[in-house]
Formats: sequence, C-alpha cells, structure tokens
Amino acid sequence: MTTPGTPKPARSPDADLYLAVLDSRKIAFFDPAHAQALAEQWNSVHADGIARVRAEAGTEAAQRAAGHVESCAREHWLRHGPGGMAAVWTRVPASAQQHALWASFTGFAHRHTTASGGPLHRTVWEFQSWFTTLPVVKRIEFRPRGGINVQVEGTDEEAVDEAFTQALTHVIANPNTGDHLDPAGVLQVLRGLAEGDGRLYSPWEEGFHTAVRAAIACGLVDESAPSGSRLRLTTIGSSFTRQHRLLQVPDPAEWDAPPELAAAADELATRYSAAPQQR
Repeated sequence: MTTPGTPKPARSPDADLYLAVLDSRKIAFFDPAHAQALAEQWNSVHADGIARVRAEAGTEAAQRAAGHVESCAREHWLRHGPGGMAAVWTRVPASAQQHALWASFTGFAHRHTTASGGPLHRTVWEFQSWFTTLPVVKRIEFRPRGGINVQVEGTDEEAVDEAFTQALTHVIANPNTGDHLDPAGVLQVLRGLAEGDGRLYSPWEEGFHTAVRAAIACGLVDESAPSGSRLRLTTIGSSFTRQHRLLQVPDPAEWDAPPELAAAADELATRYSAAPQQR
C-alpha cells in the first residue's frame, strides 16, 4: 500500500528518468511532464526568494536557485539515487498549505525557553518529512543536555495555535509529568557524572531525562546553570556514589539489579518518595 510521502512502485519500461531539482534536492520521475509540473509549482511558491537571489546575485544565480528539470540515466539513479527505483514518482506529489510553530527548551527540573519561531505559512509536498493533511500534528522531541523541541503543524491555523499554546504550557509547568523512579537509570546518571560525562548514557532518550530529574529531586545532582547546560553531583551525590561504590561495579549499561546495588536502590526509593515533586 502506498502511503503519503511514498511514491508508487516503479512500473515503466526502461528509459531515462527525469529529475525535478529543487534547491539541490532531486525528486525522480518517469514522466518529464510530472517533473516539470513540480518544478513550476516550486518556483511559484518560492518566487519571492528567487527574485531576491536575482537582485542580489544576478540572473545566473537565480537560475541555479530556481527549480528545473534534468534527465538522469536509470543506471545512475540505481547506483546513486536515494531510495532506488522505489523512490521514483509516477505522479506529481500532492501539496498542502500548512501552518507551523516551534519552540526549544532546555533544563531538566526547570524549563527555560531557548528559541521559538513562527507562525510559518508554507506550502509542503509529500516528499517532505513534515507533510501532513491533518488539521494539527504535535511533536515533542527530547534532545541532549535536557533539551526539548516542540513543533506543531497542520492545515488548521486555529487548531495549530491552540495545540502549540497547550504544549508550551505543559512543558513549562510540568517538567516531571509522567516521571517514575528508575533506580538503574539514576545510578547510571550518577556514575556518568562521577566519570565526568553527564551525557554518557543515551542522552537522546526520554528515559535519560527522567533519570536526571529523579536524581535532582533526590538531591544527588545539581542543575546549577540557569540554562540547564551543566550538571554536577551535589556533595550528597558524591558521598552516595562513593558509599555505594558505583565506580567499582560493572558498566551500568549492563546492570540487571545486581545484589550489590540493592542498598543503593533502596536509598534512592526512600529519597525519591520524600522529595517534593513538580507535577
């Protein structure tokens, strides 16, 4: 079954392919008319930008910036084209008018806005990863060092605005929502900081952020920098790490609740249950 953003399987006799070249991105077609139609759509949408390039850098630069069609041998595309023949379109990709807003935050126990953008009013095509025909789509992505990216997009501007406002309010007011104590995860964070690298264990995963927030709540980790970019063990955290010999046990990535860590896990549970949680 063909899904939005995915071209139909290739069904064409052997022939050259035709590429719509759009700002260095190449979209392959069997039919040159389809490639030309997409290039013309692209140039219509980006007419102002192309005009600016022409005014600032001249006609040749504007021609390079504009969408155009090139031919391509099938053998070359098979060797070098992304996606192979399954990525060759048999029709003109659909497009949609979209509204989008985004913001970035940092910090573990306390969120700080680092950047925001929009509203963007843009035309998107099926071959672009952010294409959707839904009224609203919300994405919250965890990033290294306590970062969170929030992006909301869709075809309904009012729905996008509302969802974005709700997402920002939630992220700022509820940094610990849904958290739970994962003793192994917290011990991994403590060992990583003791070894001098707060990013040592899967910082791109939500579980890492949850474990860091739990360690902060337990008083073992200090989120001292206003931006949330630096983490360090507190005095209690350093003592905890030494007492339970976290640097002497095997790599925490391999931990499966070994008996020697039972006392450390019990102490974490006591500290976490007594800690005031931000909910």
